[in-house]
Amino acid sequence: MKQLSWMVLLLGTAMGLTAQTLSFGEITLVTPATTPPTYTVNVILTTSGTAAGAQFDLNYDPTQLTVTVGLGSSATAVSKELSTICLGQALPGCSQPAQNNPSTKATINNGPGWRAIIAGVSLADSSTGTVGAGGPTLIADGPVATLTIQPTSTGAPTGTTGQKITFLNQVATTAGNGQTAPSQITLAIGAGSSDPGATGVLDMYHTYLVGGVYTSGGAYPPATIEAPGFGTGKLTINDVILILLVQTSAPGYTLPAACSDLFDAMDTFPLDTPTTRGGDGKIKITDVINALEMQTNAPTFNVRIIRPTRNACTQGTSMTANSRQPVVEPPVEVQGTVVLGAAAGVGTPQERVPVYLQAGRNLTRTAVAFSLGDQQSQLQFEAAPGVAPSLSYNSQPGFVAVAWLKGLDVRAGERLLLGYVVGPSGSAANLRVFGTTAAGLDNKQEIGLDVSVAR
Repeated sequence: MKQLSWMVLLLGTAMGLTAQTLSFGEITLVTPATTPPTYTVNVILTTSGTAAGAQFDLNYDPTQLTVTVGLGSSATAVSKELSTICLGQALPGCSQPAQNNPSTKATINNGPGWRAIIAGVSLADSSTGTVGAGGPTLIADGPVATLTIQPTSTGAPTGTTGQKITFLNQVATTAGNGQTAPSQITLAIGAGSSDPGATGVLDMYHTYLVGGVYTSGGAYPPATIEAPGFGTGKLTINDVILILLVQTSAPGYTLPAACSDLFDAMDTFPLDTPTTRGGDGKIKITDVINALEMQTNAPTFNVRIIRPTRNACTQGTSMTANSRQPVVEPPVEVQGTVVLGAAAGVGTPQERVPVYLQAGRNLTRTAVAFSLGDQQSQLQFEAAPGVAPSLSYNSQPGFVAVAWLKGLDVRAGERLLLGYVVGPSGSAANLRVFGTTAAGLDNKQEIGLDVSVAR
């Protein structure tokens, strides 16, 4: 009787109210890690303050995924009860199977999966909530349910068709009481951070860890730049270094095709939110900084974010596939110069070339990175006293990549000695800068840098 009364409750009386939406929010990896990995994803309700109850169906293949449904934070304060009823077949934790589809009254044909019913206060059957002088309590915009998802196999899934979760039969109602019956609200499928195209389908197979770009063995590019063909499933310093090398155009580290999952995994800035997919279509120093802060569990960066594939490439998975170009913006203002000074020790077994940051304008808390080399010599970077870099990568042979991610301060017209590139005799004459990047830490705005080389 409870199930039947809720169905009548949630159908309500049809009204021409503005359609609201349900969407899949961001996917996060549960830590500490489990085997197989466990994920959570919020179901986001956009209500405009009209819904006091909600219902939706989730279909998936239980031989491939295990899914449980919990109450979300936006429904907690107003919920009388969360009921989950299984669809199509019995599932662990299922109290009873659904007898019909409440949206169509048709025989159930969209299982297996779950039906989630959120019964809020001030509804027609509520024994605990009433409409007071201040009006009914409504579900706020935000997460109304939290899905906990785990693959059933410890290795790579054998197929992909069962790795999807699909929204169906979503509906909501307004608040009611003994004198006023609730009215039906049509719930559409909306765009969310894990379903930007508003398809109502969440792909749990073709997913990738934001910032997780290094593939075991270190080969670059990996065999495929589409998920799940790269990464290790966790964040390490190797991921940060790889983004730095790609971002500074180090030799052998070509920028992946902008349509690819690998590019999107490198595009960590800005961070994802529950309702908005992160990234800005560019790979720059702020992506390196975000990757470093995530890898080191910095405050507010300790959540491991998962993105499902965008299915954006239409020309295969080569590094040059280019069906989606990076965001093109006007050139940024040049405010400084990376200067390679005159070499010292020329004619001796070892030569040193000083590297300076020269400011055209005041540079305050400015993150800076570059890669340089001659692509043939054994090189290393020696930091100047008091100016130790956050990251320093010495390729053997050929180039060095260095980054100051905590920020540097240089007054306009002055130069700061960053350190020295040290190499064998003759290497100084062939040094060149492959790429530079800079951004203000306080405003995250990109800063243009010129390059000057003394010969």
